[in-house]
Order: sequence, then C-alpha cells, then structure tokens
Amino acid sequence: MSGQTVHRRLLSVAAATVSIAVGALALTGCSDDSGEAKTRGRDLTALQCPMVETGQNGGVNQYKPAENAFDTAELLGLELAEAREKAARHRCEIVVSREDGKSRPVPIEIDPTRIYVYIAHGVVSHIEGVGGGL
Repeated sequence: MSGQTVHRRLLSVAAATVSIAVGALALTGCSDDSGEAKTRGRDLTALQCPMVETGQNGGVNQYKPAENAFDTAELLGLELAEAREKAARHRCEIVVSREDGKSRPVPIEIDPTRIYVYIAHGVVSHIEGVGGGL
C-alpha cells in the first residue's frame, strides 16, 4: 500500500472514533446541570435527631427519625452554644462526651433526643451518636 492510502485509512478510523465518542456523550445525557438528582430522599446513613420509638422487635425498642429530625452533621464546625441552639430548635439536647481530648461523664439512659458530641476548642468536631445506645 502507498503512504497516502495508509494515511487516509488512519484518518477514517480517527474520524469514526471521534463520532462514536460524541454519540456516546450525547446518549449519556451530558448537559449543563451538575449531575445531582433533582429529588433526593433522606440519607439513611445520617445520624438524625430527634428519633421516635416505633415499637419493639425481639424485645428491643426500635427507633426512626421524627418528622422534624435533622442531620446532626450540620452541627460540625459550630461553636458549642450555636450547636445547642440549633439542636434545641428540633427539641434535641447536646451532651458533650469528650472535650479537648478528655472524656466526660455522660447520662447512660436511652434518650432519643440527646446528641452526644466531641468538642475541640469550643467547636463541635465529631458526632458520637444519638440517643445513647441506639
């Protein structure tokens, strides 16, 4: 084969590859939006407060997020006073279980309105849990 024939075939293959790639992008819905879903459900892995009892399963109380529940991750980075105010708007209470690397005594009763947090230098740094043993 001559050099021109090989060159034309390579160009044909390159053009076909580009056409396929453009077609694939069009089919996958490439657009201006951010790609996030327009409607989202509740994050089932989030630690939410308050919780409400839903009954028992095998003799153990079961809980689910209340209607006015919020994701406690929203407290991260807030000053303790501000975090307490935010939690109180949802009828929840903050209990500091660790402050500046030192553990503190905490209530041991199950209370689905308690949020156990760690603070560092007056700021919420970690959400330990909700309810105490839930």
